[in-house]
Amino acid sequence: MNILFPKENLQKAINVLQKVSQNKTNSNLPGAIYITTKQNQVELQGNDFELGIKITIDATIIEPGTLVVGSRYFQELIRKLPSDTIQLQQQEGTNTLKITAASSDFSLVTLHQNDFSLVEQIHDEHHIDIYSMDLKELITLTNYAAATDDDRPVFSGALLEINNNEITMVATDTHRMAVKKITIPESAATSTRFIIPTKTLAEVSRLLPVDAPSIIRIIWNRTQIVFLFDSIYIISRLIEGIYPDYTKVIPAQFDSSAIVNRREFAGAVDRVSLLAKDISYNVIRYDWHEQHVILSSQNSEVGMAKEEVPCEFKGKPFTISFNGRYISDILRHSTGELIHLYLKENGPVVIRQDNNSNYTYVVTPVRTN
Repeated sequence: MNILFPKENLQKAINVLQKVSQNKTNSNLPGAIYITTKQNQVELQGNDFELGIKITIDATIIEPGTLVVGSRYFQELIRKLPSDTIQLQQQEGTNTLKITAASSDFSLVTLHQNDFSLVEQIHDEHHIDIYSMDLKELITLTNYAAATDDDRPVFSGALLEINNNEITMVATDTHRMAVKKITIPESAATSTRFIIPTKTLAEVSRLLPVDAPSIIRIIWNRTQIVFLFDSIYIISRLIEGIYPDYTKVIPAQFDSSAIVNRREFAGAVDRVSLLAKDISYNVIRYDWHEQHVILSSQNSEVGMAKEEVPCEFKGKPFTISFNGRYISDILRHSTGELIHLYLKENGPVVIRQDNNSNYTYVVTPVRTN
């Protein structure tokens, strides 16, 4: 193999693969990048068996070939090389990769090609097309609400539900839930629902093109899902299990409602959280009144905090407590001027954004003595 790369192209490919090509204990070839020539382009792959990514880039192919190199030193070296052009060479029958850039000359020991598990290419059984910004919004507004542990695997992913031309994404850790709906131009051939790991969605969101509107093709079968855009192909396993009926979690009736300024409310939640009684649970008490809400928390070793925020409140005044982090999360993922809260005494609060009617966030209260 002998290839000349514009550094920008090679660096882009390495950035795309950086998560799946890091050292992994569950891989039989940890921390590897697969490089091969295909027609007049070069394809690079990374695979950790839960998530696989491949990307095709332009380069000048002097001599075609295939190699596998450990990612740790290769990534760092390519990033730090000063030249705009980088040459990769490996003589047939050797296990040494020569890397040349201007006056820099390095060599790395390569790995055995047969030990690398290639990224699988699945048949396009079912697919939908979605705009990149719509997909990014789906992920951004829901993925953070999923569970961060694997004790109950279905909650460590997000549900993607497809029904005609309506797409719904849902994530929950059983204490809070985020639901976002969008419509796509063309209806799906079949209705379906599946659970996607949050790690996969985070990577897809990181790599989605945002400079200009793009079409993302989502392909799936019974156990895998693919996101295809530009020159990038991402494949992931799906999480097995049955996702609960999320619609039953959203209350149909409420005792009261409130409208607050998002920035004022977010600032108060952030400050009062500093003195929460239990920093791991971050309990904030909310005393609702006709024209304001009082947020308070206390810590016997530090002190207490109390702030008053104006609001438009309808219903009977009452007191309720929530995990402050769960409230700050939704405020951090909101953009409108106002936040609408629909409340029940001793029941979950439903929060909706002023400028996003198809987004719903539900938080269960914290029981306090």
